[in-house]
Amino acid sequence: MSGYHVREADEQEWDSLLDRCPLSTVYHRGAWLGALEAVGDAEFSRVVCERDGVLQCAWPVGLLRKGPLRVGGSPLPGWNTAYLGPVFTPDCGDPLAVINMMMRAKPISNPSFLATRCMHVDLDLSTLGFQRTRAFSTYEIDLTKSEEELFSAMKGTCRTRVRKGSKNGLVVRVEEDDSYIEDFCTMAEDVFIKSNQRPPYSRGFIRAMHERLHASGELVVTSAFHGDDRVATLVIPHDGRTAMYFAGGSFADKLSLVPNNLLHWETMLACKSMGMTRYDFISTSGKPGQFKKTFGPDERVSCVHWERSSNPLVKWMREKYEQRSRARRKINSPQLPKAEASSE
Repeated sequence: MSGYHVREADEQEWDSLLDRCPLSTVYHRGAWLGALEAVGDAEFSRVVCERDGVLQCAWPVGLLRKGPLRVGGSPLPGWNTAYLGPVFTPDCGDPLAVINMMMRAKPISNPSFLATRCMHVDLDLSTLGFQRTRAFSTYEIDLTKSEEELFSAMKGTCRTRVRKGSKNGLVVRVEEDDSYIEDFCTMAEDVFIKSNQRPPYSRGFIRAMHERLHASGELVVTSAFHGDDRVATLVIPHDGRTAMYFAGGSFADKLSLVPNNLLHWETMLACKSMGMTRYDFISTSGKPGQFKKTFGPDERVSCVHWERSSNPLVKWMREKYEQRSRARRKINSPQLPKAEASSE
């Protein structure tokens, strides 16, 4: 295609290029990719396609070797990354042709297996050899509404629990440093032990994420305190526009204080006061979840997951990798120490 050029962007220009892509998220940005690289075995190629010098698409792809196979992911299982994949500028006239060019050029160059999520949910990648595996739905709060409108939109049970948490003496604060990390990781263990699993993220990843996103101003962490005791915590990456619910946790023996509804509510207000316009609850299982629905959000399809493999053996190996990854999160699995479980 005349005038088109695929290249790998350097880290210094990457975020400014993403600013031209309306559907890009904090998960596409340099700080998040750097956190993944710090604790994982993949290196990200920040691939862009330009036409006559005008940006068409930005696509971060993590590349790694699995034996003789070259695997690409945007993202892969275990990366704790809800959104990724190619994002286009308004100037892009033919997204499918652009994706085809990017796959065939260095540094991607047709890996044995390539998984990607697509924020452009109406884009059909099947003509490029991809198979659509599932769509993800999310619940989203419009933070441009007034505080009164937001509170009124919540179900009565949710409003009652917000008030109850406050009456129980809970106070929500924005965390200013990394002192929350140990408490939060212990909370996460309390949450996941109910299903006999380890948390899907390690302490190492939480520290790497905090270090990079706090420095870039792309992280809000809030905690509910009862006196001097931290009771529950939310971790919210953001790009200045959309607050993304990454993870939350609470101490099991403090649930009688009803912290979680109040914590989400106060976090929404904090994000609203910072100028963010959306609060995305995010789905990791394909469905948004009943607890989140009580906040009166809008439901929408947020992204579609696509996979492309060069032969059936590669697909079989991917399925075995996912099965092994799930097994490693089981509490009775001997492969990993409890606090350092990898994610699914």
